[in-house]
Amino acid sequence: MISAIGLTFLGAFFLGTFALPSKYIKNYAWENTWGAFFLMAMLVVPVGMSVLAVNGLWGTYTHETISGMTILIVMVMGALWGAGFCCWGYGLEMVGLSLGYSLNMGTMALMGSMAPFFLGSADKARTPGGMLIIGGILVCIAGVAVNGFAGTKREKAEAKEQAADEPKPKKNMLLGLCVCVLAGLLCSGLNIAFHVGGNISKISETHFDNPPWLAGLSVWTLIFLGGMISSCGFCLFKLNKNKTWGQFKNPGSAKNFAWATVMAVAHFACILFYGIGSGKFPAGLGTSVGFAIFQSGGLLIGNALGIMTGEWKQADQDSKKWMYIGLGILISGIVIVSIGNAIVPAAAGGE
Repeated sequence: MISAIGLTFLGAFFLGTFALPSKYIKNYAWENTWGAFFLMAMLVVPVGMSVLAVNGLWGTYTHETISGMTILIVMVMGALWGAGFCCWGYGLEMVGLSLGYSLNMGTMALMGSMAPFFLGSADKARTPGGMLIIGGILVCIAGVAVNGFAGTKREKAEAKEQAADEPKPKKNMLLGLCVCVLAGLLCSGLNIAFHVGGNISKISETHFDNPPWLAGLSVWTLIFLGGMISSCGFCLFKLNKNKTWGQFKNPGSAKNFAWATVMAVAHFACILFYGIGSGKFPAGLGTSVGFAIFQSGGLLIGNALGIMTGEWKQADQDSKKWMYIGLGILISGIVIVSIGNAIVPAAAGGE
């Protein structure tokens, strides 16, 4: 249990920190920064790892029990996740790390928990576990709303701090909040992809002798390929539209690409360590207790980094108070959903 918690929290650490290097990428347009990241994070690092480490990867996809429709749905859900990732990248530019993490992950947690539950366990909605899941989802919604309120208050406080002769800030907080919530809604396609593709990892584990965390990469590979189509496709569109290809030759470009690669490796590490850690929990607790540690830890670390890098420096105490309240509500909602997820399988096993 100690190693399970430690590895899961290590995954949460990378979840909360992987976007930090984007603050140090200079002389790049948005599409250059995130295009480099998406190329490495959606294709080179994860797919390369899967090809090298997973036994019978292609054999898993061509197994007689895996339909082409299943693979297509998983990739389409991955494409939605990739589109959400693009939105989140835009949102970070507008609202910063702390609000970006809270709104995106809070929305993703509630939608990512809601969709698989109602797709696979809707008949258990009136059980104690089902009621806890629904209650936790409502708490997450409240947390997202409170964080959005904190963001609007921060924007007003920052505007007051500016001298009358200084230009108005270019960032639109309300638009940024909406973009981050939209990102969370689209990113929830990730959990739906795992729900639909559950049999793929089972085939990888039982027929090709992969441990559970490696078998999971067989599903991740399809999700990443779907995500690459939407995320890299959008960045290519922006690079052509804005004619920003030349910025890859700007001074410091090698350092920028190195930072993007660090982001990609850290992003993959969060998934890898969460997969290993959740697999070490007793049966049923990986997706409940492990999920709570992973999401809550990522939220706390992402918010802490946002505060440490000065995102709330000009905010008043009232704005900060509401931000902390919203963060607490979100984490409470995640914990409630996780407890419900633990109770539902237990109840099902006893029937």
